[in-house]
Amino acid sequence: MDSINFVQSCRLGRRPVSGIPKYVIGRQSLLQLSILAEEKCANRLRLVLPLLIGREQAGFVSDRCSFDNIIAVQEIVHSLETDTNNPPRMLIKLDIEKAYDTVNWSAILAVLTRMNFPPLWISWISTCLRSSSFSVLVHGNPSPWFSSSRGVRQGDPISSYLFILVSQILSNLLNLGLSNSKIPGFNPSLAHNFNHLMFTDDLILITRASRSTARNIILCLNLYSSISGQFPNHSKSQIFFPTWCNKHISKRISSILNITSASFPFIYLGILISPNRIAASAFNNMVDRIRRTCNSWSRFHLSPAAKTILINTSLLAVPIYTLSVYPIPDSILNEISRAVRKFFWSRDSNGKGIHNVSWSTINDGKPEGGIGIRNLSLAKYSLKAKHVFKLLNNDSAIWVDIMRLKYGHSNFWMNSAPARCSWFYRSLFNVANRIKPFCRIGSVNPINTSFAWDPWCFDLPIARKPTFINMNVDLDNLSVSNFITGNGWDIAHLCSIFGSNFNMQVLLSNSIDYDSGNQWIWSPSSKQTTISSSVYHHLNHNFSLTDVWMGWRLLWNLSIAPRVKHFLWTLFHGRLSTYNFLYLRKLRPNSSCPLCTLFPETIDHLFSSCSKAQLIWSYLSLRLGMSIHFPNGFAFGSWLTDGFYSNHTVSVIAATAWFLWKSRCDIIFRNANLNPPTLVCKAISHVQDHFECRKNLLGSRLILNNFTLDDELFLFVYASTNLCSMVSFVGFFVSNAQFIVSLAGCFSQVLDDNTPVSLLALRVALQVMLDSRLPVKNIFVDDSAPIAVISNPDPVITWRFRPLIDLIKSLLNFLGSPVIHIIPDSWMMPAASLATLGFNDPALNLFLFGRDLPHWLMRCFHDSGFIF
Repeated sequence: MDSINFVQSCRLGRRPVSGIPKYVIGRQSLLQLSILAEEKCANRLRLVLPLLIGREQAGFVSDRCSFDNIIAVQEIVHSLETDTNNPPRMLIKLDIEKAYDTVNWSAILAVLTRMNFPPLWISWISTCLRSSSFSVLVHGNPSPWFSSSRGVRQGDPISSYLFILVSQILSNLLNLGLSNSKIPGFNPSLAHNFNHLMFTDDLILITRASRSTARNIILCLNLYSSISGQFPNHSKSQIFFPTWCNKHISKRISSILNITSASFPFIYLGILISPNRIAASAFNNMVDRIRRTCNSWSRFHLSPAAKTILINTSLLAVPIYTLSVYPIPDSILNEISRAVRKFFWSRDSNGKGIHNVSWSTINDGKPEGGIGIRNLSLAKYSLKAKHVFKLLNNDSAIWVDIMRLKYGHSNFWMNSAPARCSWFYRSLFNVANRIKPFCRIGSVNPINTSFAWDPWCFDLPIARKPTFINMNVDLDNLSVSNFITGNGWDIAHLCSIFGSNFNMQVLLSNSIDYDSGNQWIWSPSSKQTTISSSVYHHLNHNFSLTDVWMGWRLLWNLSIAPRVKHFLWTLFHGRLSTYNFLYLRKLRPNSSCPLCTLFPETIDHLFSSCSKAQLIWSYLSLRLGMSIHFPNGFAFGSWLTDGFYSNHTVSVIAATAWFLWKSRCDIIFRNANLNPPTLVCKAISHVQDHFECRKNLLGSRLILNNFTLDDELFLFVYASTNLCSMVSFVGFFVSNAQFIVSLAGCFSQVLDDNTPVSLLALRVALQVMLDSRLPVKNIFVDDSAPIAVISNPDPVITWRFRPLIDLIKSLLNFLGSPVIHIIPDSWMMPAASLATLGFNDPALNLFLFGRDLPHWLMRCFHDSGFIF
C-alpha cells in the first residue's frame, strides 16, 4: 500500500536509466493495482455494512434499494396530508453541499475506530485516502499535481461505503433525538419508529411540525457539520407542510430552519412524490424526451439489432424505473410504445417505414418468435409484484411497517382497497388481483392462516372454491390451527365440515411451521429468475401456442452477427420485403425476381429455387465439402432445426442468405452485379470474424465444432518471450472433448541462444504428457515453427538445436504421433494466462486441481468455456 501511495501521489516522469530494465511497470499499471486494492477492501466491507448501517439508510447496502425509500416517502406524504387526527407533521428534503468532496478524513477514521475495525484495516483506508493526487486543466494545460486534505473520490469502489459510514453519525444523532422525544418520529405506534430516511446523501426528515423540533434539528445538523465537515445546502433544501397546517407556525419553522417552504409534488430519487394521484399530463415530459431521443437516433441508420438494444436498455429504462413504484397511466404507456414502435421500423429520419411484424409478436420472448422488447402494459404489473410479496411476507422494509399500521392485514382475496388509501396501495391491489391465482403459501403458520379466506391448500381460498361444505358452520373466524391436533390433522373436525368430500393428499402436501409467519411464493417461479422477471414472462407467455417452433430458440444461438439474426427472424415470419410481399400489401406492382428475371420473387424462390441462388449454394457446398439443399424450401427452416448440419455450417448458411439478400438489394438500387464466389467467401469470413470477436469461448468452440470424443485429448501450448529480459514464459493445459481440464502447467526460462521458444515449450509439454501417461491426440500451438522444423527441417537453420528436434520427434512417437495444429493465440487464452503466471518462476509448476490456481486464472478458464 505504501508503494501505491507514492505512485498515486506523484506524477511519474522520464529519467535516464543505466542498462536495460528487466521489466517496466507504467503509471497505469500501478494505478490498476491501487484500484484492485480498493476493490478488495470494498468487497470485504460490503459484507458487514448491513450490521453497521441503520435501517434508515438504503444506499449501497445489500438487500436494500431506492424503491423502499421511495415507497416509504410516498406513504409518508399521503399520511401527512390525510391524517388530521394527529398533530401536523412536516417533511424536510435536505441537500448536503458537495457531500463527497467535503467529508473529513478524521471523521472517517474515527468512525472506523469506533466501530472496532482492526488497526491494520484502518491504516489501509488511511493510505487509500491520502494516496490521491489531482491535476486541473487550465485552458487545456494540466496544472502541477497536488494532494487533497479531505473528501472521497466519487467512482472509487470504497468511497460510497465510507461515506455512508460517516453519515451514520447523523443518523445516530437523529435517532438519539427520537429516543429523547426531542425530534419525534413519524408515528410512535410503528414497530420501529423513525424520523428520517437516507439514500446516500439524500436526506428526508419527517417529524412533528413544531418550532422546538426545528431547533433540535438545527442542533443535530450543526453538531454533525462540526464532526464531518458536511453542511446543508439551504438553497436546494425544501420543507413541506400539510395544507391544513397553521400558516403562522409553518412560516416560523421555515425561518428557524432557513429552508424555503414548498408544495407538492416534488422529485425524490427521480420520482414525483405527491399525496394525490399524479395527473397524466405530468408525464408528458417523459414522452417528449423519448420522442426527441428517437428522432435523434433515427438519423444514424441503425440496424434492427442495434435498435432493439437501445430500446430495452435506454428508451424504456426511465418508464420501467417509474413503473416500479408508480402506475403510469395507460395513455402515457401507449404513447411511449407508439414512439418506440415508430423508431424501430423507421428507415430514415422522417420516421417512415413498413411495420412488417405486429408489435405484440415483437413483445414476445425470443423462444416464442419475438425479440423481447418489453411490453410496458405487462411490466406495470410484474415490476410491482415484488412489492406485493414483500407486503404479504411482512418484509423488514420501512414502508411495509407503515402500510401494516395504516391498513392492517392485507387479504387480497377477501378485501378490496380502502376508500381513502394511497394510490400506491390501491395499485398493489390491482397487481394482486392479476397475479393472485398463482400465489401460494409455501410455509403455513396455522395460527396466522385463515381456514376459509387464505389460499393455503388450493389456488383459491376455500370460501371461493366450489365444494361441498357444511353451511351450518361459521368458517370465517376459524384458523388452520383449529383443525390440527398434536398428532396431525383433526380428521373428525374435517369430516364435520366436508363430510367425505376432501382429499387428504392435498392436506399432507402443505408445510406446517409454527415458528415463522406465512411465506408467500410465486408458484411458477424458478431459482434462476427474480419474482419480477418470472411474473413478466408468465404474463407475456402466449398460452395459446401449444407447439412453438424450435427454430426460434436455435436462431438466437447461431454464431452470426445480431443483424443477421434479425434478418432471419423477419424471413421466418414471412415478412421480408420481397416484391411479392410488397405486392400483397398493395405497395407496388408485382415484379419478377431481380436475380433471374423469370419468376415472381417470393422468399422461397429467392433463397432456394432461383437459378442464381442455386449457383450460390453449389459454390458453398463445394467450399464446405457437403451438399447444401432445401427440399422443403428455405423459409420452412428445416436446415436449422433438423440437426443435419453442424452449428458452424448452419451459421454459414444463415450468413450466405444474408449476403444474398444484400446482393439482391445492390442489384436493384445500385445496379451491381452478382458474384457468387465472392458472396460465399464473405459469408464464411463473416462467421469466422464472429468467432474471432467472441474470444472468450474460442478454445472450447474449436473443439466443439471440429472434433469428436474419439479425438481427445487436446493439448494447448502457448509460449512468448520478453525481448528486454530474454525470458521466455510458457503455459499449457490438457482438455477432453467435454472441455474438462485434467492438467495445467507453466514455467519460464532464460534463452541463451536462438532456440525458438515454441520448440522449448512443446518439448516440456510433451514430456509432461508422457510422464503423466495422458494419450494426447491433438496439439494446438500458436507458432508455425514446430511444424516447419519437425516436418521439413533445414540443416542450415536447425543445426544449432538439432538435438531438441530429435527429442521432440521421439516424444511424439512415444505419444502415438498426435497431430499438431496452428491456431491464433486468442483461441488459447487460458494457456496464455498460465504463461503470465509462470513469468517470474523458472520452476515447472503443474496443477492437477483448479483450486490450486489464483481466482483470476480460474475465471479465465471459466470464461473460455473450460471446466477445471
